[in-house]
Amino acid sequence: MDLRQVRYFIAVAEERSFTLAARRLNISQPPLSQHIQALEAELGTQLLYRTSRKVELTQAGEAMLLRGRAILQQVKSAEDEVRSIGAGLIGTLDLGATGSILRGRLAELLAAYREVAPLVRMTVHEQAPALQIAALLNRTTNISLIRGIPGERDLTSKLAWREEVVLAVPRTHRLAKRKRVALGELASEDHVILDPDSSDFARYVQTCCVDAGFLPKVSQQVVDAQSIPSLIAAGFGVALVPQSIARFTTADIAFRPIRPSPPAADVFLVFRADETSMVVHNFIKLALRYLSHRKRLGQ
Repeated sequence: MDLRQVRYFIAVAEERSFTLAARRLNISQPPLSQHIQALEAELGTQLLYRTSRKVELTQAGEAMLLRGRAILQQVKSAEDEVRSIGAGLIGTLDLGATGSILRGRLAELLAAYREVAPLVRMTVHEQAPALQIAALLNRTTNISLIRGIPGERDLTSKLAWREEVVLAVPRTHRLAKRKRVALGELASEDHVILDPDSSDFARYVQTCCVDAGFLPKVSQQVVDAQSIPSLIAAGFGVALVPQSIARFTTADIAFRPIRPSPPAADVFLVFRADETSMVVHNFIKLALRYLSHRKRLGQ
């Protein structure tokens, strides 16, 4: 029994006529009759009563009609599922990100992706950058969004969006009255910093300060940039943070651009170089297309 025989039998059973069934299948009647006879011979039972006027189903034929419809539906479901998996429309996607990136453009990107791939089960893992890299290498996540390009040869990256480092200060601070601040002017300030052991970005910001002539005087140290505003508002000093942090803070904090030559806080999509999942590649394609479109709109 093959699927063609099943389809031919269902057509005859539903039309109750070899002539109408042949017309529906766009074949001639003799081959159709031969296929039905072959199916009956293979099953060892009669499926149809044939008369000069019409075709009736035997009890075995009634059972075959029910089972045949179910078989074809299962085949169609399997075809649809396999095609969807191959197209990256079904599957799982595990993303790593810091809280500051998740609260920025990533949230918009995830919403856009859910619209085009609602059957993909996404899980976002809020992790320090060093843990994100480890998770990628251990294959427990698929994509990470981090501020910087990792040095591991097994990973590759694409620029997601550009961002600057800005100065965060309490509204009552003297620098809050300035339109811009030079990095070297922060030498005497107490700093709330990201843990240099937690990410390359934190070490990069520290290096920028050293290049400007000072090593930050550390007041408090955290592992996630989104923890910094509360400490700044509480008067623990100043901080150099990605500009997206300014989108979700209170009026107690002022953000001022660093001029000239602000440190970069660019965000990159990082994934394994040998990644084969179409879900992952589709997400990356959509991300780059969506973010490029937002950039053109100036958003």
